[in-house]
Amino acid sequence: MRIPRIVLAVLLVGTPIAGVVATTSTALADPMTYSSVDITDGTACALTFDGTAMCWGSNRDSWLIGASRNEVIDLPTPVLLPNNDRFVSLNGGGNHTWCGLAISGTVFCWGEHHIGNYFITSSKTPVPVQFPTTTPITQVGSGYAIGCALNTNNELWCWGDILETGSGETEPTRTPVLVPFPNNEFVTSFDLGGIPCATTNLGNVYCWAHQNGAGQLGVGYQSTTPYAVSVVPQRVLTPAGLQFVSVNSGYEHVCALTNTGAGYCWGDNYDGLFGNNSYLDSYIPTRMLPPNDEPIARISTASYHTCILTISNKTFCVGRGDYGEFGTGTTLGGKTFRSPVLPEGIYFTHITTSGSGTCGIDQNSTVWCFGLLSRFIATSSGATPSLFPQMIPAVGSPTVATNGIASISAEEATVLGSVNGNGYATTTRIEYDTDPTFSFPISVSVTASIRDRNYSNITTSTPLRTLAPRTTYYVRLVASNTLGTTMGATLSFSTIGDSPSVTEPQVTGITGNESTVSVSVHPGLLSTSSILQYSTHPTCAVACISVTLPTISGNSAQILDTNLTQLRAQTQYFVSVTSTNTLGTVTSPVKSFTTIGALATSEITSHTETTTAITAEVTIDSGLLSGSVAIEASTTRSFTSSTTSSLQTFTSNGQRLHSLTVSGLAAHTDYFIRAVTSNELGTTYSDIVPVRTAGGIPTLSAPTSVSDLTSASISASLSTTGLDTFVTASLSTHTDMSQATEFFVYAGSSSHNFTFALNNLSSRTTYYITFTASNEVGASTTSRFTFTTHTPVGVLINSDAVSTTTPQVSLQFTTPSGTTAIRVSNYADFREARVFANRPTIDWSLLVPSAIGTQRTVYVQFVLSTGRLLEFSDSIVLGATGPDNPATSPIENTSAPLATNGTAASPTISARTVSSGTAPVVRRATIKVAKTTSRIVRIQTKTGGTLTTRRITANKSGKYVVTIPQGVRTMKVRLIDATGKASNWTTVA
Repeated sequence: MRIPRIVLAVLLVGTPIAGVVATTSTALADPMTYSSVDITDGTACALTFDGTAMCWGSNRDSWLIGASRNEVIDLPTPVLLPNNDRFVSLNGGGNHTWCGLAISGTVFCWGEHHIGNYFITSSKTPVPVQFPTTTPITQVGSGYAIGCALNTNNELWCWGDILETGSGETEPTRTPVLVPFPNNEFVTSFDLGGIPCATTNLGNVYCWAHQNGAGQLGVGYQSTTPYAVSVVPQRVLTPAGLQFVSVNSGYEHVCALTNTGAGYCWGDNYDGLFGNNSYLDSYIPTRMLPPNDEPIARISTASYHTCILTISNKTFCVGRGDYGEFGTGTTLGGKTFRSPVLPEGIYFTHITTSGSGTCGIDQNSTVWCFGLLSRFIATSSGATPSLFPQMIPAVGSPTVATNGIASISAEEATVLGSVNGNGYATTTRIEYDTDPTFSFPISVSVTASIRDRNYSNITTSTPLRTLAPRTTYYVRLVASNTLGTTMGATLSFSTIGDSPSVTEPQVTGITGNESTVSVSVHPGLLSTSSILQYSTHPTCAVACISVTLPTISGNSAQILDTNLTQLRAQTQYFVSVTSTNTLGTVTSPVKSFTTIGALATSEITSHTETTTAITAEVTIDSGLLSGSVAIEASTTRSFTSSTTSSLQTFTSNGQRLHSLTVSGLAAHTDYFIRAVTSNELGTTYSDIVPVRTAGGIPTLSAPTSVSDLTSASISASLSTTGLDTFVTASLSTHTDMSQATEFFVYAGSSSHNFTFALNNLSSRTTYYITFTASNEVGASTTSRFTFTTHTPVGVLINSDAVSTTTPQVSLQFTTPSGTTAIRVSNYADFREARVFANRPTIDWSLLVPSAIGTQRTVYVQFVLSTGRLLEFSDSIVLGATGPDNPATSPIENTSAPLATNGTAASPTISARTVSSGTAPVVRRATIKVAKTTSRIVRIQTKTGGTLTTRRITANKSGKYVVTIPQGVRTMKVRLIDATGKASNWTTVA
């Protein structure tokens, strides 16, 4: 199945090859190239020229790459040996087990089976095989159940399962045992594919540990005993006149190469894998028939297909092609030789087969695979095997190039480079030093992100900062990944820069206290700081003041300027600028200038006054100096005693208009004010301005009113002149304002519009009101203002008279909005009613009474436009004796009859006023019935057109009290008993 490795003796004793991890190279690294490759069912390992084993494929239970938990390793990954040892050869077998020969001469195995170590039966990392002798090993192989090694004495030592080692032992062995060969022949090569076989120095092939049901042992006959195997080597029948030089075994067949370049196969010829243009099995070696009968250089045979490499580097495969084992782009197979399809100019120099896959190495030492194994390659399509050869990813330590230096300045430079991670995540850095040997390099990380499975060049541009100016640096690009570290070529560059240059300062904007100094500074490509110094001494030896200017950098001159303040007027100054960077310090020539200045003047342009303060707007001429301004106020023009405002400062070219306020003054007082302006040259005064503070007798505007039935709202405007003012209102129903009632309105100093509310007024009544405002200066009263409350909606008989001597009366109506008609009747059920158009009065005839003093009632309906009816009534006594307006209270109506048999009689009524201190006046009427046993249940009162009924409970005293509303001069009262009979109306005045 595998081609034996011919190892030169120099490899056993030569110079050890450098380790992969943490290695460095001063040359540009290239992807790894390979000297050999071997495959098993589902895994492959290729050996680099420096002895690194790079493996990929199935990683079930981590038997291939112990450090990884991935089920599949699709990126070639190194298998490391202890002590940085390296492999010389590598061979894979069944049961996920690999064995190899190291440069140190140690044989290492790892995997699930035949490790060759007594104490370790399986291992996920390489462990040494324990040989009973110290004879150097030249070849190592791993089979399905055994491992074998050939030493320099041409002895073959094997270990593993029972009956497999060929030593004749019938028990498995963990450590190597010697395999004996007949006739003292010694072994020259071997292969541990499906059938262990070896070649000897006499050109013979020996095979063992396998049943011979298909003639696999090549002894000329078929074994008839099931499961019988040979536990010692059996010689294959060698064709006459030929010698076998190498052997390669498959699942149920073996192929060997003769010294003439001819290939022979025997055993099971499945699908024509013998390559002899037939499908017939053979018990003896049968010759292969390659195209043009070209001599064969290598043979590799797997389970069901065989591939050969001719001496002209042509590759042919024969046998099963179901999984693309031929690399032809199809699944065609059989007894016909077919060649893999490779890119133009590419050919194989090495070929190996296993299971359902094939791999080869081309003339550029690159590995290609096709068939089932190609599923595990990082660049493949995944689960589907490739029918064409797939190149193994070109992994390796990073490829690095330091391409150049750009943007060189005094303190910065940019390093340009390119990095290829060659399949592995890579970190990159810049190293630079002033020493070409990089004795103490400074590292700067490169931000380029390179992840696994990236095979493209990534360009980098990395700035270096805080460099020293005018200095030679050496720089290189360094990149590291799992497989090593690579250094790019070293480049050198020199930073630039110069000491600063400074011009003579220029002075502008000179005033008495300020000036602006400008200077041109060239930083020489470096960070440059500058200090300005000025003094009244030419060398700044006395009272020298320093001002820090902005720090600058770059490659052009820049103008720096600053304002000098707090200078003295009419004084000569000397100024210079000193600039410094890392390359030197330079001072400008000294520049002199002289300040100017004059006395400040002022003028009061306007003023405003309150009762206790005066505010003046003052315009100043600063005299080109800084100073202060205030105003003074005095009651005398000489200002012997004065009050001064707070000071406001000004600058030489600052604000000219100032607003100043002097407070704490007396109201309504004459004052003199002036502005006082000072600077360092002296003090000046403005012209004197006479003013008067605010304050006077308060004023009130003419009132306005809005009234309704029993309330009114009076509005007026008050000017307090800024003084505390007290405002009252007087209300009366008399034109001479007699019997007036006073109300509090306002107290305060702010002028405003106010509204005063009056409540509990009488309807249909004219009122008179005045307002009085007073402060410390005096008082003012408004003219008498008149307003009349509204008349209530309803009907009045003879203008609300109590009685009449004739039934002919006048009805007065106050109708609501929307009234379209008036309906009038002498009966509550509106019998004999008459309808009138809406009008204010009509003449009406009452029902003629049968007795004098009979009360008559008129009933009215207002018909609205909406169809709604509003009902009202009024009563009057017809034929009563005495005047309409009774005497003023108290009234004793002693002539009223007593209530008899539960009938209400006219009451005895007395009225009185009650007051206490400043409390409002209260007027009450006491009603007393003549007979206390009368059943009085209601008291009715009537004011204007308003009828009020109050339900009461009869008491033993027969006395009842009603309250007379505010503003009402007369009120009618009557009593109603339980039968509904009413007394006559009695008027209370």
